[in-house]
Amino acid sequence: MASNKNNDTSRQVALLISLIVLAVAAIGILILLIRRNADENPARPSRTDAPAHTQQTDTSAPEQTEPAEITEEPTPEPTEVPTPEPEVYDPVQADDSAMTSKYSFKTEMQVNGESASSYSGGEPIEFAHNDEYQQAEGVLSFRGSCFRQDPYYGVTTAAEGKLQEIWHHDTYSVPKGEGGNYSGVWTGAGWTGQALAIRWDNETRQIMNMFDSAKAKDGLIEVIHATMDGNIYFYDMETGEPTRNKLVFGVPFKGAGSLDPRGWPILYVGQGDHYKEQGKESKAYIISLIDGKVLATFGNKPDSFALRTFHAYDSAAVVDGKTDTLFYPAENGILYRVKLNTQFDKAAGTLTMNPSAPVKVRYQTPRTESGNFWLGYEASAVAWRNYLYLCDNAGYMQCVDVNTMKTVWVQDTWDDTNATPCLEEDPANHTAYLYVGNTLDNKMDSNGKGPVAFFKIDACTGRIVWQKEYTVYTDKHVTGGFQGSAVLGRGELEGLVITTYSSVGNGYEGYVVAYNTETGDEVWKFKVAGYTWCSPVAMYDANGKAYIIVCNCLGDIYVLDGHGNQLDKINVESNIEASPVAFDNYIVIGTRVRGTFGLKIY
Repeated sequence: MASNKNNDTSRQVALLISLIVLAVAAIGILILLIRRNADENPARPSRTDAPAHTQQTDTSAPEQTEPAEITEEPTPEPTEVPTPEPEVYDPVQADDSAMTSKYSFKTEMQVNGESASSYSGGEPIEFAHNDEYQQAEGVLSFRGSCFRQDPYYGVTTAAEGKLQEIWHHDTYSVPKGEGGNYSGVWTGAGWTGQALAIRWDNETRQIMNMFDSAKAKDGLIEVIHATMDGNIYFYDMETGEPTRNKLVFGVPFKGAGSLDPRGWPILYVGQGDHYKEQGKESKAYIISLIDGKVLATFGNKPDSFALRTFHAYDSAAVVDGKTDTLFYPAENGILYRVKLNTQFDKAAGTLTMNPSAPVKVRYQTPRTESGNFWLGYEASAVAWRNYLYLCDNAGYMQCVDVNTMKTVWVQDTWDDTNATPCLEEDPANHTAYLYVGNTLDNKMDSNGKGPVAFFKIDACTGRIVWQKEYTVYTDKHVTGGFQGSAVLGRGELEGLVITTYSSVGNGYEGYVVAYNTETGDEVWKFKVAGYTWCSPVAMYDANGKAYIIVCNCLGDIYVLDGHGNQLDKINVESNIEASPVAFDNYIVIGTRVRGTFGLKIY
């Protein structure tokens, strides 16, 4: 037993010695590996070592220079790299020959009264974004701002969507001129006679020729309404009280006109008919709202550059405030570009203007040369980046680069396109879209029946994304189709575009229709009795709930909810062709016979 025990002890000692030897060997191998790794990957110098970029030998120096003094540089704070905004592509630059071969669309230019093949003068223009285009509160042009999306400003506190008439003013008439063959009269407010509404800043309000009561009212919303009775009226939007004396011109104004987007006291408005009487020739006016005097006129008839003898201005001007440049499409077929050279000193209460000679661009197509289609622009221009989008009487849409005044692309919109397009940006897809419909003016059959369409058009390429077609009627009294301009929805109407059209069925009835902007599918439709040349307006509360205002030729004013259901209807007993304007809870609508109405929604 003792012998076995001694043997076990010897084996245990030997095993322990072997384990110790193996551990020492493993530690040795590990040390060799660490040293080899250190030789292949030398350690980064400590802050007391010379930086790598200072360890260079100057072989031309007689002595080795002292090492540079080492200072520790603080670790910079990490900076967040912003995610770039998607770049929007430029419209495709169409080749002139290709454009001519497809539509035979030809343009000619005049600069400083001389024929020119191109234009490159002036500062480069890029229009401010729709939300930044104007520096004053309100609806300063037809259909709102430069994207023409909706003539509504502010927030409504309406709870029920009911209407209340709060004031009314009569309008009158003037004799017709050349446009009416000197027979009959122009009355009230007609297509597209939307009023303008602005909340002036206090300093500007004090230097204008307003009544003292208007100057003293903080938050005053002034309505400015140029009408076909030859007058321009000024009202307090809330009370209907005149804010200053009307301006009497004795010539009709069909279009809404525009206020200067910089909030400067300037009104741009065009005459709607031509008269042979000296001084009443059709022209565009620029009016100082400090004293009501005309600062300048342009586009006066006769304009020898025009291919159409009839001059009129149903559209509303666009102004680039940064470069002080105005663009105005006219019914004589000319697009005018005018450098205004404005001097406005608010503190001194002075305003002067010395416009340069307009740059003019005219166009011609086989349709207009045939005599079956009119030349001319009645729709207002949409401004986006450095482009204008124009619809004309011959059924074309143009994209014009305002820095060259060259037409970039042309699209066929079938027939007379009086409605002003509205523009929707789509940064995710690097483009924007235009929504517009045409009228039935030249393509009806012997029964007055024919097709019209509402289009979604890519603003970069001119490509038609989708179109919705309808059959309508036109007779000598009423033109069927899309005379009104569309509303681009937001809030609960996001993803919808809403417009009106007439005359359908067996008479003058019309529809309000909402389309899905992506697919063109009809989301809802509301039938109205009587044709609807009037453009709709959408008002929104703080939560995005929408109230849609629509009018018709019978004097009906409807309120619809965001799903096309009727909430209210009142009647003012007069044809409504002019588009409403709305600010907060207030609405102003002009009629053909019974004057101008102020309403409140509650």
